[in-house]
Amino acid sequence: MTGGGTARGAVRRSLGYLGRPRLLLQKVGHALRRRRIEASYRAALAEDRFVVEAGPRADAVAFSVVMPVYRVAEPHLRAAIDAVRAQSHGAWELLLVDDASPDPHVSRVLAQAGRSDPRIRAWRRATNGGIAVASNEGIAAARGEFVAFVDHDDLLHRRALELAARVLAAERDVDWLFTDEDKIDESGRHSEPCFKPGFSRHLLLSFNYVTHLRVVRRTLLDRLGGHRLGFDGAQDYDLALRAAAAGARFAHLPGVLYHWRTVGTSMALAAATKPAAHDNALRSLAEHASGFPHGGAVTAEVLLQPASFFKVRRACPRDLHVAVVDTAGDGAPWTAELGWPVTLLRAGQGHGLAEHAERARTAAATFLIVPPPGGLSRADVDELLALLQVPGCAVAAGRALKGGRVAASGLVVTPLGPWDPWAGQAANDPGYLNLAAVPMPRLVPPLLGWAARCEALAGAMAAAADVPPAWRLTVGLFRLRLEAVSTPTVSFPAPALGGEVPEGPPPTELPTTRVEWLRYAGVRPDAGLKRGPSR
Repeated sequence: MTGGGTARGAVRRSLGYLGRPRLLLQKVGHALRRRRIEASYRAALAEDRFVVEAGPRADAVAFSVVMPVYRVAEPHLRAAIDAVRAQSHGAWELLLVDDASPDPHVSRVLAQAGRSDPRIRAWRRATNGGIAVASNEGIAAARGEFVAFVDHDDLLHRRALELAARVLAAERDVDWLFTDEDKIDESGRHSEPCFKPGFSRHLLLSFNYVTHLRVVRRTLLDRLGGHRLGFDGAQDYDLALRAAAAGARFAHLPGVLYHWRTVGTSMALAAATKPAAHDNALRSLAEHASGFPHGGAVTAEVLLQPASFFKVRRACPRDLHVAVVDTAGDGAPWTAELGWPVTLLRAGQGHGLAEHAERARTAAATFLIVPPPGGLSRADVDELLALLQVPGCAVAAGRALKGGRVAASGLVVTPLGPWDPWAGQAANDPGYLNLAAVPMPRLVPPLLGWAARCEALAGAMAAAADVPPAWRLTVGLFRLRLEAVSTPTVSFPAPALGGEVPEGPPPTELPTTRVEWLRYAGVRPDAGLKRGPSR
């Protein structure tokens, strides 16, 4: 897609809003808010407020920076190389792989770079093999303990490798480190910061957020065989999914340390410009889900094309036993339509997590369902139990709605106290948080309307028997590296109460979140979250 085609598409979309004045006003308001937020963001970025210190220096950690080069503007290529040369961390080598680029300036620039610094090696492939082949050649030539991947027109923050080295030296079991990123346009303006949570298997199934900057242990790359061929445009996503399946440990380094260049045909500008990349991502996602330890049929689809968001599910097998808490006290007649072997459990007086964990511990069932008063449909149950097929998922929750808005979807822990990311949003809001399940691991599910793996729920509560009851599930999930997640696909009328809200400060072992330093930087805590209509 050319720049002119992109502009024409924007004009057509704008004209389409004229017949929908209410939506037009919402879009205009959103655009104005976004401009204010991005102005604040750029000011904070210029003052380096989005750099998060990460322990003592670790000068001995060595990196091989792999940069495949093909069709790229000369100024952008020079800037990308200069950004590596300007790193505050000295233990690096830069491997420039010319993938038989037809642009005559590429060979000239790479030759100059190789002469300018002994740490830079550059060579030209005889034929164009694509980004996976070129990246694999770089990996094969790498000498560093870790390989950092940088695109030929993108920019690294000057301290990116230094901060990565600090984390990798302190946490020796980390195999894959990823940072936050933003976009930089032709004029050098920064926008659309992507502030990421820690590693979430569910979130990785929604989009490839463990890249830019991605730093991978070289022995892991060797074990996986590098990037697979035939997945160009999604080769890094496929590698991440295979790494997760192999048990690699992912870690997040907070800080906007990578600047993704937006050009006319860039994935950063519009993923829809490269539809083949989506086809390759779907193939990889479906294969990954087929490798889950349990489950039935796999489905995978593009959820939001411009942003490369996906939805993949592996259905729950039909031969597992389910226990249902009779929260309405009516015998749960809706369970007859499920087609599952179901054991009904009396709710009694206890609706808290401790009571449900005890029910899960004693129930002779694989899953425990705590439904809302009106019950759940077959489709709702299928969705919750499909989410529980993802390895490491302990709890899957729906959203309670009231007056057309989200009343409760589960809570997350922040330094400012428990927070529900979806609360108050319109139920039909098309923003990313409504389209992609699980924007971040949940603290506790809503009071009602969720399902859990019995063994995982009981195990998480038992693993944190030494902390106050209100924080027990949170700490237990954290210690066992399990997730509690929410999905917008399951919605129901809100019960009288939205959930248990822990009191007092969170235990110090829980990691801090993005909110803390966004607030320090003077930017709204939700500035990095793509909320509301985005296109």
